[in-house]
Parts: sequence; C-alpha cells; structure tokens
Amino acid sequence: MTATTDGARRRPLEPVLAATFLALLAPLAGAQAEKLAVEPQRSHLRIELGRTGLMKFMCHEHQVEAPVAEGQVEVVESDPARSSVRLRFEAAKLHLVPGSEPADDIPKVEERMRGPEVLDVTKYPEILFVSTSVKGQADGPSRFKLTVTGTLTLKGRSFPVELPLEVRRVDKELEAKGEFELNLRDIGIEPPSVAGVVKVKDRFRLSFEIYARP
Repeated sequence: MTATTDGARRRPLEPVLAATFLALLAPLAGAQAEKLAVEPQRSHLRIELGRTGLMKFMCHEHQVEAPVAEGQVEVVESDPARSSVRLRFEAAKLHLVPGSEPADDIPKVEERMRGPEVLDVTKYPEILFVSTSVKGQADGPSRFKLTVTGTLTLKGRSFPVELPLEVRRVDKELEAKGEFELNLRDIGIEPPSVAGVVKVKDRFRLSFEIYARP
C-alpha cells in the first residue's frame, strides 16, 4: 500500500514538470523572425578607391556610390544568430560621387567602370550580397555589435565577405552602419591602370548605412 501510495503521489508530478519545462522553452522556440524591407532612398554604400604609381599625385581618388536596389532583413533580437540580410544592387547604377572627380572626367571614368574591364554591367547586371551567418552580442538597449558573414556575387562569381556591423533599433526601424577594407583582386577585379603609370590601388574601403523598416 505504501509503495502504491507513493507512486500515485509521484506520477502526477511528471506531467507538471514536463509542462513547466516546455513553458520555459516556448519563448525561445517561438521567437519569430521580424521581416524588414531596406529603404533604398535612405541607405548608402560608398566605395573609396585610392591611386598608386608614378603619377598618382596628379590624379584624384575615386569615390563610388552603390545605390541599393532592394533588400530584406530578418531580425531575431533574442537570438541574433538567426537573423539574415539580402541586398541587391544594379551594377549599371554605380556612379562617381559628385565632386570627387573633375566633372569632365566623370563620364569617361564611369564608362570604363561599367565596361568589361571592371564591372561588365551588360553581361552581369546585378550584384548580390546574401548572408550565411550572423554572430555578435548586445551592446546596450536595442544596440548590437554583429559580424555578418555572407556571399558577394559579382560578375557571375561568388566570394566570401565578412561585414562588421553596428546595429540600432529605433522604434520598429533598424539602422546598420559599418566599414571595412577589401582587395579588388579578392572579388575578381584586376585594378585598372592608365598608361601604366597610374593605377587604382588593390586595397579599397567600403562604408555603408542601411535603413530598414517593416
């Protein structure tokens, strides 16, 4: 009788413990990704290209603006590793920043940049970035420092890229800023030269501001 009574008392605890355990896990398992759309008008991506060679002092550094055609961000604040980002650019719309080059030179430089030697926009009209992993941590209320690893598809080839990000949530909006350096050769572009005495540096800087909202 004693064993039966003790067993009867113990058994009802099992479903109670199981229910409690599931209740604790529910917020984690149920955390849904919040889908945001990138705002092309507010978002900016800028490329800064330096010069090298014997006559570099006679030339200007290039600053190229790459407008975002469209993009999507999926955010899971409670678990940033489950977040993701996708950005699409139209290669033909990359252009020199006004004032960063003599006005008479801009058409010639842009024509060469869009031509087969560099971007080859006729054959490869799109540039894509798709994240493959996100890691990082909170850096204050609604602030995060993240590293986004992804694939950059340029001229029909895919290259691994790692982006350091500072992310801030303002109401329902998301702001992401960052900058990093990369080599042109690492993304399949041979630095162009002029008459063999002026050459674009292999190393370039890329800075960006991305804004997204539901």
